[in-house]
Amino acid sequence: MKIIVVLLLFFCAIFASNEYEYRHINKGLSHLGLSKEQSMEIREILHDFRIELKEFEIFKKEIEKRRKDLFLREYFNYDELERLNQKLDFRAREIEKNLLIKIHVVLNLKQRVRFINHFDDWKVN
Repeated sequence: MKIIVVLLLFFCAIFASNEYEYRHINKGLSHLGLSKEQSMEIREILHDFRIELKEFEIFKKEIEKRRKDLFLREYFNYDELERLNQKLDFRAREIEKNLLIKIHVVLNLKQRVRFINHFDDWKVN
């Protein structure tokens, strides 16, 4: 029994993904070498971003509910589905655009070059 537990722990350790830690570091922008002033500005930007993401999640759940309701109707209205999808995409792109504009202003060119290596981490889905 002990051998099975040890083997399970061993396999869990081997196959465990450290993606969270990797993404966490990048999301914190610690790899950019920010000055103290930049860190404070970025912290405020990220605080606002988190608030927008929470609001987006509520909006996304509402859209998902409307999409499900649409599917349960007798007649499936493809145009309405498309409008809902466009609303969702537009809102996500707006949040992403605002974040990138704010971060761009704070970072210097060298930091921006480092930032674009992790550009996909900031996509709003």
